[in-house]
Amino acid sequence: MSEADLPAIALDVGDARIGFAVTDGRFTFGRSYHTRTRAADDVQAVAELLEREKARVVVVGLPLKRDGSESPQTEKVRAFAALLEAAGLRVALQDERFSTKLATQSLMTTASRKQRQEKGRTDEASAVAILETWLGQRAHGLRVSAEQTTSRL
Repeated sequence: MSEADLPAIALDVGDARIGFAVTDGRFTFGRSYHTRTRAADDVQAVAELLEREKARVVVVGLPLKRDGSESPQTEKVRAFAALLEAAGLRVALQDERFSTKLATQSLMTTASRKQRQEKGRTDEASAVAILETWLGQRAHGLRVSAEQTTSRL
């Protein structure tokens, strides 16, 4: 199985919530899974979802500034990704600079006004955008820098 065909989950990690997405059965699209309020057992929850979905990689959205530089939030997400790796999970970091914009546009066309106002809906949609970007890059043979992708099996 090539890396493009790996079952995966994606995370949009924020201070208050984590949005989750999972691959479809063909590993070509992401689908919204749920949003979780941040808690002490976040790493365990991710590991359990990875096992439940039979996924082999966790794609974590990396919040870079528009110019590609890092911010304090980038450092927090990197620290969370390191905790996932320390728990033995395979982690790939994916540039998420435009995921919120894509998520908002998607929600405007697919969700009702009430759904758009639900807390966490944008987090889930952002996780889908992160996952689909990662899947698309792999399907087209594109790679992110080694600094942004880690592999542990």
